[in-house]
Amino acid sequence: MTADEGGTTAPSRPAAAARRKGERAPAVTRAALLEAGIQEFAASGFGGARTDRIARRANSNERSLYYYFGSKQGLYVAALEHLYERQAAAEAALELDRLDPRDGLRQLIAFTWRYYQDNPEFLGMLATENLYRAKHLRDSEKIRAIASPKMRLLEGILARGVAAGHFRRDITATDLFLTFSGLLYFYLSNRWTLSSYLDRDLDAAPARDAWLTHVTQLTMEHALRR
Repeated sequence: MTADEGGTTAPSRPAAAARRKGERAPAVTRAALLEAGIQEFAASGFGGARTDRIARRANSNERSLYYYFGSKQGLYVAALEHLYERQAAAEAALELDRLDPRDGLRQLIAFTWRYYQDNPEFLGMLATENLYRAKHLRDSEKIRAIASPKMRLLEGILARGVAAGHFRRDITATDLFLTFSGLLYFYLSNRWTLSSYLDRDLDAAPARDAWLTHVTQLTMEHALRR
């Protein structure tokens, strides 16, 4: 705040500017563009995404998009990085080490299923990135630096389960991850075509619940010591 000649206090220039109609803080504008980009890329892919639609969705303009992200590809990479960071944060919040390793594995499978359902844009962008053979993922130093808490959780669960005599010694955390994550991802990413092919509504809640039960049982049977 600054005092004018009459002794009254006037707002400082930055504060006054921030209150101008339509003006937002840079962090807010960038976040809005990032979220709009995620939605656009998930729906239209990288090639089909348009920067003018992203700007309108964010209540911003293309000039701001290029200012903060440099290009459409820059925004796309930033969107991927943000989604991987968000997933890693959700995984890191899990406290499965307090559970029996068998229950811990069941809980991790259920978490993965819920996360995939609650974050369809993540699956959408994964589908797009697979079309590019993970080019942008490999080029992102930030994503390479994100160590997946899920894999560390799985390694811990497996080690404790083996030590307790519950799990087989000849399986790896990668085996377990590919077993349940692959089955869950395939179901959700292909449920519309599969529903048509099988003449069954795989998007219905009972069908989803049944699939989680099935995948959990398969994974546990694969992991448990016989």
